[in-house]
Amino acid sequence: MNLERELRALDVEWPPTPELRLALAARPRRRRRPLLAALALALAALAAALAVPQSRGAILRFLHLGGETIRFVETLPPAETRPLAAGLGPRSSQAEARALVPALLVPPLAGPPPWQRSGSVVSVVFLAHGRPVLLSELTSTQGVFLKKLAGTANAEWVTVRGTSGLWLTGAPHVFFFPREPARLAGNTLVWATESTTYRLEGPRLRRDDALALARSLRPAP
Repeated sequence: MNLERELRALDVEWPPTPELRLALAARPRRRRRPLLAALALALAALAAALAVPQSRGAILRFLHLGGETIRFVETLPPAETRPLAAGLGPRSSQAEARALVPALLVPPLAGPPPWQRSGSVVSVVFLAHGRPVLLSELTSTQGVFLKKLAGTANAEWVTVRGTSGLWLTGAPHVFFFPREPARLAGNTLVWATESTTYRLEGPRLRRDDALALARSLRPAP
């Protein structure tokens, strides 16, 4: 039996042979999608891990976001309970605050915010929904906020004003403000741009209210 002759005798409509071309120039573009997909999966896994206290302690010991460093510890260090306005430094004009933080954001108040300055940080305490809220801002390269979380404190990734942020809630965590002793802090929203780190804190601040408040901030005139 001649297999080649038998195959040629079959009455089959074979599809035309496709034109084959090398596409070496296109390969680098195709690699972007797998890399982006892998990055997205990694971020999703990190977000899931942060939601579980046990995973946070085993997988992630610290996290850096702009000028804020967050550390997950087994036991919180000693800290005081103090009012939000304590230790924020002397009063400062808005012009001085903007000179220190060029991308200064202003809360929706009827008059000029009563800014205070401590080192490279400018802050203001104001009422939102009848409750005090602390807004602190600093140029990310000029200083660091330090937080320590333990126990049932939770860290959740959120989107704030088009960028990534962290919503910290649950049990009080320890917050180190520049030049001040450690204090216990309540629910906090932190986000950062390329140049500036922003922080909103309130003892009974809710997630949706914090995000809405962040959206209401406007660039200083």
